[in-house]
Amino acid sequence: MLINELVKNFLKQPDKTEIDKDSSVVSQKNTLIDLTNDMYPNTGAFFDSEQYQGGLFGKSEISDIIFKQKDKIMKYRQLAMTPDVTDALDEITNEIIFSFDDNMPIQIDVDEENDKLVKVLTEKFEKINKLINVKRNLFQIVKRSYIDGQIIMHCAYDKNTKNGIKSVKMIEPCMLYFDTKDNTYKYMSEDKSVILRHDDKTSYSIEELVREDFGLYDGKINLGYLEYAIKPANILKTLEDLLIPLRFSRSISRRVFNVDIGDLPAKRGAEVMRDYQGKFKYKKFYNNETGEVSNQQHITSMVEDYWFANRSGGKGTTVDVLDESGNLGELDDILYFAKKLYRAMKIPSNRIDINPEGDKDFGYDETKTTKEDLKFFMFISRIRQVYSSLFKEILKREVISSGVMSEQEWNDKEDFISISFVNENKFIEKMKLDNFMNKIEIYATAAEHQGKLFSVNTVLKDIFRFTDEQIEDEFKKIQKEEKDPLYSKFYNNDQEGDTKW
Repeated sequence: MLINELVKNFLKQPDKTEIDKDSSVVSQKNTLIDLTNDMYPNTGAFFDSEQYQGGLFGKSEISDIIFKQKDKIMKYRQLAMTPDVTDALDEITNEIIFSFDDNMPIQIDVDEENDKLVKVLTEKFEKINKLINVKRNLFQIVKRSYIDGQIIMHCAYDKNTKNGIKSVKMIEPCMLYFDTKDNTYKYMSEDKSVILRHDDKTSYSIEELVREDFGLYDGKINLGYLEYAIKPANILKTLEDLLIPLRFSRSISRRVFNVDIGDLPAKRGAEVMRDYQGKFKYKKFYNNETGEVSNQQHITSMVEDYWFANRSGGKGTTVDVLDESGNLGELDDILYFAKKLYRAMKIPSNRIDINPEGDKDFGYDETKTTKEDLKFFMFISRIRQVYSSLFKEILKREVISSGVMSEQEWNDKEDFISISFVNENKFIEKMKLDNFMNKIEIYATAAEHQGKLFSVNTVLKDIFRFTDEQIEDEFKKIQKEEKDPLYSKFYNNDQEGDTKW
């Protein structure tokens, strides 16, 4: 794919040979995360090719780490296929992309006086949304990347780069690494006998790929939030697999056969016992993959009656019944590990459906919001920031490659451009509204004292937490609206102080 020099260089890496002589230097080995140079992917399974050429890592060690990264991702994907984890992932994904209408789930906000620039950035953002088909694909984007612990998007540019990005694809993170010697992303061969040989001859420049993760690492291995759910999920699956055969084995009464073998010799007596066992024995098999129970005989044979003849008026053979029904209705152990799984995935345990005593009432009252719910909302907010950063980075590539802004201009205005999810959680919205109404009530009480005991500025700062800039901005808006016929009726009061409509 042809990309002109503008696109090739707009994210050019800084010269790594430049060293501030007035500062000390931290070696790459001792660097956990480079907090300043966020464009340089020095975390996860991405390595400086100069390091493994006789330096920090050996070639085989680099290969092992990238294979370990792949194994970690495959383990997450396998775990995500279990019903309990799938249900929990849906809870998280639905909370992240929550939307109750047909509007775009994400939006852009540009704090800029240049209306023309605001319009262009909004149009570019709408183009990105259309290319990605956000309404349709956002659920899969969020769920897949949350499982893998990272997301990598490929941006394909038009040959005429003034047209910007022409397509966006979500690509496989397994076996992908970053070679800083060439400043390119490459796929490593999955043949362990061939070290650092690429079966995919394509290399991807840093302008083409956008990568985000959740900031969880184990050394050079990138982790996902499913890492904390592996143990409780496996224990829960084991208990559920054992539940069916345990219930099956204890749900049927056992019959004890006392066989009268008379005065037969021991050897002959054993043959008689085996003969009886062969007649009435049945084998049960439980398939933990499908949940099916198979039996050598028909299932109804378990509850049939058996009749034996007495010998010469003796007691003969007798059959006793043992009741082993026990406590078959208890699910405390299953429920315990289900709650443990949800806690490991940061989800409030009151959202588990299998709890028969759980509160299934739905309401927005503050009394209905638990501490777990608040922690979950804050967790979702952190996760949303990752995806906001992802879309913002794609927008950056589009804006710079199409010539709307230079890289320096983007960097100067980046803090004034924000991408966020449209709909907040309804509990959070209600809490904000309740807090606002409380402030209004307090202000109504304090208003009679402003200008006497307190200045207007002090009242607005202490009650509404306004800054000086916000206070000045609000009064400017009020003065502007008073002169606008559309709003003037809200500012014209009659003699009794009521608003004229």
